[in-house]
Amino acid sequence: MSVSAWEPDPTGRHQYRWWDGEGWTDQVADDGVQTVDPVSAAEARLPHDALPSMPPPSSPSDGQPGDTHPSGVPDPLTILASKGQRFGAFLLDLVLVVFTLGIGYLIWMLIVWARGQTPAKQVLRMRVVSLDQRQAASWPLMFVRQFLLGAVVWAVDFAIGSATGVTVLGLLWLLANAISLLVSNRHQALWDRIVKTVVVADQDRVFAPSR
Repeated sequence: MSVSAWEPDPTGRHQYRWWDGEGWTDQVADDGVQTVDPVSAAEARLPHDALPSMPPPSSPSDGQPGDTHPSGVPDPLTILASKGQRFGAFLLDLVLVVFTLGIGYLIWMLIVWARGQTPAKQVLRMRVVSLDQRQAASWPLMFVRQFLLGAVVWAVDFAIGSATGVTVLGLLWLLANAISLLVSNRHQALWDRIVKTVVVADQDRVFAPSR
């Protein structure tokens, strides 16, 4: 009997499939995200060539090896903020805008962008992390994510509204982000997908930038 391990998927449908020592299982992984793809009886008996074991892919819901980068930095996909936390942070930001009269929120936001946060994310101990850099999003990246992408959409929406009296593009942008968040295994809104970021529940300040 061979040792159970993650191996290249013999069906070719995914990057990895779990070999349990006797046959191929339904557990698969692609780009660090684990899902389920049932195998037929014939596929479960496909030959196992005893290839060198692959490191188990990381997953937000498991604690298997592979959760830590060789540098010692945890995989951000293992501590993702939940979809409920994401929506909660969005609503809290709206409340904070009102209670700080807008200008206070703006100043607060410009400061905490350097830590990969918005005011609400700071309160809730959440953080935006760059998947490429495996560290808190930088101020310029937060500027693009939080302001530039939305500003372009709202500017176009304003121009269209001025010409036609109809302003729906901004609302469609928000709706597209909400739908993206709901269907994403990585809990990514549309702007996260564009700039390659995720939002983590950083309760222990693992991804807090060094001062």
